[in-house]
Amino acid sequence: MSDATDQDAPSSRSAEQMLSYWITLVDSLLTSRVNESLAEHGLTRAQWQLMNALTERPQTTEELGGSLAPAAAATEEGPRTVEEHLDELVESGWLVAEGELYTLTSTGRISGERVAAVVEELRAEITEGISEDEYRVVVGSLRTMAGNLGWSHA
Repeated sequence: MSDATDQDAPSSRSAEQMLSYWITLVDSLLTSRVNESLAEHGLTRAQWQLMNALTERPQTTEELGGSLAPAAAATEEGPRTVEEHLDELVESGWLVAEGELYTLTSTGRISGERVAAVVEELRAEITEGISEDEYRVVVGSLRTMAGNLGWSHA
């Protein structure tokens, strides 16, 4: 008896040739796992990215907006602004706004370190069975494909 993912998967021959299928599947599974893990700690993916950016130095809303991955600001309820994410982090006591600059509080820094450990465990789980060399090849190949499709890292 097969499960739902087996039923949705293309035949083995076509699956080997369908890069888009595997990229979409892995992206969907990865996004779900990361979002679930962060939600357990009261964070959205965008808030996690904002907190990571603030570990380096205090930043303005404009600077922080540039640190978000394109899809990170969107939620199940729809797109949200950087300001809305920052407001929630301030309300939770994880950030403080000083004029135009946002800074992690000591609570935010400690919470961020705890969540970072959870994210590292998740990364290890996701890449289990893949050597560092294999991982570099996969990421390098995807970067090359993105460039071939017009992406450029600014």
